[in-house]
Amino acid sequence: MNFSIRRTLTENSIEIQQIKGFSSGQIFGLAFRITQDMEVKSLVCFDICILAEILELPLDIACLEITVIAQLTESLVSAFAQKKPLKRNEGVWLTFQIAYLQALHQVLQQEKNLQRPWFHRAMIWDGGAKGQLQDAQLQGLLKTLQNGKLTDTQAEQALSLVADSLLVQQMNHAAVAWFVANSAEETEAKLITQRLVKALPGYLIAAIANNALPLAQLQKFFRLGTSLSSEALVGDIDLHREHYRANLLQELSEPLLMEFFALTDIYVPLKGLPIETSGVNSVDLMTWAQQQLADLETIAVIESESGYGKTSFCRIWAAQVAKEVYPTWMPVRIDLRQVIHGNSLEETLNSAFSGNFYLNLSVSVNQPRYLLLLDGLDELPPSHQGTRAKAIFLQQLLTLQQECRHKIVLTSCSSALLQAQELQGQLKRITIQPFAQDELKQWFGQWAKVQSLPIAQNFFTFLKQPGVFSVKSNSELSNLVRQPLMLYLLAVLHRDGLLDDEILQLAANNQDTTRTALLWEIYHRLSQWLLGYPDGGSKSMFQLYGSGHIHRTPEAIANLLQGCHPQELLEKIQALALQILHSQRYQVNLTSCDNLPALYFRKRWTKSQNPHSQALAREKAKIQNCLVEFAHESLGEYLCASGICTELKRLTQRRADGYGELTFVLDSGGVALRVYNLFGYGILSQQIEEFVIEGLRREQGEFSFQLLCDRLLPFWYAYCRGRWLDEGIAHQAWTYFQAGDLQLNVEQVNAAVGLNVFLLLCACHREAKSPFFPCGNPTSPTGFQPEALMMLIGKITVLSPDKFAERTFLKSLAFLNLSSIYLPQVMLKSANLEHTNLSNAELREVNLAGANLQSANLQNVNLSGANLTGANLVDTNLSGANLTDANLTGVKLDLVNLTNACLFQAILSEDSRETALVQGAVFSLEQFSALKILLHQSPLLTANSTENKATWLGQLGMGIIESVEGEPMSTNLSDDYTDDETVFNHNPTDEMY
Repeated sequence: MNFSIRRTLTENSIEIQQIKGFSSGQIFGLAFRITQDMEVKSLVCFDICILAEILELPLDIACLEITVIAQLTESLVSAFAQKKPLKRNEGVWLTFQIAYLQALHQVLQQEKNLQRPWFHRAMIWDGGAKGQLQDAQLQGLLKTLQNGKLTDTQAEQALSLVADSLLVQQMNHAAVAWFVANSAEETEAKLITQRLVKALPGYLIAAIANNALPLAQLQKFFRLGTSLSSEALVGDIDLHREHYRANLLQELSEPLLMEFFALTDIYVPLKGLPIETSGVNSVDLMTWAQQQLADLETIAVIESESGYGKTSFCRIWAAQVAKEVYPTWMPVRIDLRQVIHGNSLEETLNSAFSGNFYLNLSVSVNQPRYLLLLDGLDELPPSHQGTRAKAIFLQQLLTLQQECRHKIVLTSCSSALLQAQELQGQLKRITIQPFAQDELKQWFGQWAKVQSLPIAQNFFTFLKQPGVFSVKSNSELSNLVRQPLMLYLLAVLHRDGLLDDEILQLAANNQDTTRTALLWEIYHRLSQWLLGYPDGGSKSMFQLYGSGHIHRTPEAIANLLQGCHPQELLEKIQALALQILHSQRYQVNLTSCDNLPALYFRKRWTKSQNPHSQALAREKAKIQNCLVEFAHESLGEYLCASGICTELKRLTQRRADGYGELTFVLDSGGVALRVYNLFGYGILSQQIEEFVIEGLRREQGEFSFQLLCDRLLPFWYAYCRGRWLDEGIAHQAWTYFQAGDLQLNVEQVNAAVGLNVFLLLCACHREAKSPFFPCGNPTSPTGFQPEALMMLIGKITVLSPDKFAERTFLKSLAFLNLSSIYLPQVMLKSANLEHTNLSNAELREVNLAGANLQSANLQNVNLSGANLTGANLVDTNLSGANLTDANLTGVKLDLVNLTNACLFQAILSEDSRETALVQGAVFSLEQFSALKILLHQSPLLTANSTENKATWLGQLGMGIIESVEGEPMSTNLSDDYTDDETVFNHNPTDEMY
C-alpha cells in the first residue's frame, strides 16, 4: 500500500500554500502527526514515495509543491527516528528522494529563469486530469518506482555510486519521462536530468547534515562527521560549513550560459606551463594544482588572459576537493571582485560570502585547513592603498599561509602581478596553455555528445578547410579557437548559420586591428543570435522537432523579448553594462532582475535573500534586491564598449531649428556633463577603448569621427583650462557616482575624465586622419597651453602614478602634434611616439627608454639628460636637437637625422659616436651654441643630413649650404619650431579649436 502525503494533507484540510507559512516547529509537528497516521495504518517508510507524488503532477502544480513536500519529508526523517532508529536502507530511500526533489527544484528554477520555450508551453497547458499527468510511459515508470523496496545492498550501492546506482537511474528515467510529458523534447529532457544529477551529491550532503543523528549511518559515505579530533562526537557537525561544501557541488548543475547542458559536459582538462622552471613542458593543470597542496611556503598562481578557463577550473577543483578530499582540506572559492576591503584579511575575505558560512582563519584542532581559491587578483576592487593594494594583499596572504597553514591558490592575468615584483620569489606560477590538438579533439567529442554528431562534424570541417587548426596558421581565428570560451562561442554561431566565410576573410587580414575587428564581429553576431536583431538573427529558423536544444528558435527569442522591441532590450542591456562598469566592482544591486539574458548577465541574491531558500519562503514577497554581474568579462567589455558608442553618437546628434539650420541637440554644458558621467568612473581599459573605436568605425554611414572630434575638442581645451571644475560639472558627476556607491573624490573623477577623453581624441583623430594638438596650436598665442599634457599627467597620479605611461605603450601618442610643448622629467618609457611631431618641445630629463620614435619629428627639441636607452629612432628627425648628457645606449643612429644635433657628453658607444659624426652631429656645446646663433641670424638656413637622407630632405624642399664646420647644410631652417609636414599633409590653423 502506498502512502500519499498530498492526499493526507487534503483529507485534513491542509493546503500546500498554507504550509509555506509554517515555522520549522510547526512543520515537524505536522510530520509527527503523519507518522502517527502511518503507524495506525501499519505503513512504513518504503510506502512513501514523494518523488512519484511530484512527478505525477503537471509542471505548474509541481513547481508550487515540490519544496514543501521535500521539507516536510525531511521532518518525517526526524519524526521516524524518534520512534525507532532508521535502518540504513530506510534512510537512503527517504534521503535520496528529498535530495532528488531539491535538485529537481533547482534545475526547474534555472529553466524558468532562462525562459525556456518548453517551460512556457507547459505552464500554459494543463495536460493533466484532476491535477495529474496522463502519460502512460510516465505512469508505468512511477509505478515501478513506488513498488520498489530498497534492499540494504541496493542502499549501499546508491551511497557508493550515487549517479550510477540503480536507484538514481530509475529516478532519472522517471524524470526524463516527466519532462517529456511536460512538453520538453527528449534530448532536452535528458540534458536537464543530466544537470540535475550533477547537483545530487550536494543536496545529499545538505540533507544528511540537516538530519545528522537520524542518518548517522550515511555520514561516512559523504565525508560528514569525520572530525579531525578523535574525541569529537559523530553528530558534531558544522552545519554552515557543510551547507557551503554542498553548495560547491550543487553549482555544477548550472547551465552553461543559455545551454541545456552544464560546463562540465564540455569541459576539457587544461594544460599549463610552469613559469621559471627550465626544461619543463606543459603539464596537466589539475595535477600541478594538487601537488601545490604540499607547499605552504609559496602561493600558487594560475595565470592566463580572460577566456582561458581560470574560473571554470576553480569551480571544478573546489567541487572535487569538497567531494573527495574534505575534511583534510576544506575548499573555499572566493571571487575577489566581490570582496569589500575590511580592517583585516579575514574581514575582507568574508565579505564575499552571500550565505551564513563564515571563514574562521585561526588555527583550531577541530577545524580543517582551508584551501583558499581566490579567483581574479586582477579584479580586486580599488582601495585607499592605491597601486600598492595588490602587493599588500599578497603579503597578507603569505603571512596567513605561513602562520595558519592554510593553502592559497590565486588566479590572475599576468599584468596584475607586475605591481608586486618584490614578491615574485614567493609565488609558484603557471600559465594556462591554449588548446593543443589533443584538447581540441576531446572538445569536439564532447560537443558531439551535447549537440549532435553532424553539428560537431560540420563545425570541425568549417574550421579545418582554411587551415585554422594548423600550428603554422597566421589567422587570428587560429588563436581564438584554442581558447575554451571563444571556441564555444564560435560553435554556437556556427550551429545556427551565423559563422561564414566573411569571418574567415576578416581573420585572415594582417592588419593591426584584425583581432579587435574579429572579436567585435563575433560578439555582434552573438547579439544577433540572442535577439534575432538586426538582420533577422539566426538563419536556422526552420527547426525539426528534436533539435530545440541546438538552435535558437523564434519562440525562445519571443520569450526573451516579452513583447518589447529588440532595440529597446538592447539599450537596456547597454545601460546596465555601463552601470556595472561605473560601479568599479563588476556588479550592481538591482531591484528587478527580470528579462536579463543569461548570455550576458549572472544574478546572485544578496546575503540571506535567496528566494529559493525554503527557510525564507514566507519572506519571498519582501525580497527585492539581487546582485547582477557579467556572465563573462569578455562579453562584458563588448557590452560596455557598445554602450559607450551609443552615448558618443548622441553627442553628435543634430536637429533643425526654427530656421531650418542644423544645430547640436546638446550644448557645451550638456556635453560636459554627459562626458563626465560617462568617463569619470575610472580609467578606460585598453580592450574597451579598442572596441569603442571599432564600434564607431562600423557606424560611419551614420557617424563621423571628425564630427565627434569637433564636439570633444572644445570640451578638451576647456578641461585643460579648468572650466568644468569651476562650473561644478565635475562635482555633479562626483555626486552621480557617489549615488552608485563608487568611492572616488572629485580630483579622481576629474583625472579619469581627462585621461579617457585624451585617449579617445587620440584614437578618433587617427581614424579621421586629422592632426590633433593636445596642447593647442603653437601659432595661437591665446589658445596654446604648452603645459597642458604635463598637468594631465600630474592629475592622473591620484589614480595611478604609472597609468599614463602604461596607456601610451601602444598607439595613444602616435601621430600627435606636440610641437613646442613643455614636458620635462616625465616617464614615457616604451611609449609609442611614431610619426609624432615634437619639434621645439622641452623634454629635458624625460625617460624615453624603449620608446618607439620611428619617423617622429624631434627637430630642435631639448632632450638634455634624457634616457633614450633602446629607443627606436629609425627615420627620426633630430636635427638641431639638444641631446647633452642623453643616454643613447643601444640606439642605432645610422638611420637618424642628426644634422646639427648636440651630443655633448651623451652616453653612446664609440661606433655610434662615429655614426653620429657622419650624420652631422656635434659634440661641443660651443659649436652647438655657435650654430644656434648662426641659424638664428640666417633664418633661410636649415640643417642637412647625410647623403642617404637626400630623399627625405628632398621632400622638405631644402637647399644645401656650407656649415661652420665645413659640413653640408641646407637652407630654410627655423630656430623656433617647424611643423612636420611629412606626417600631416597640411599646416594646423587656429580653427582646430
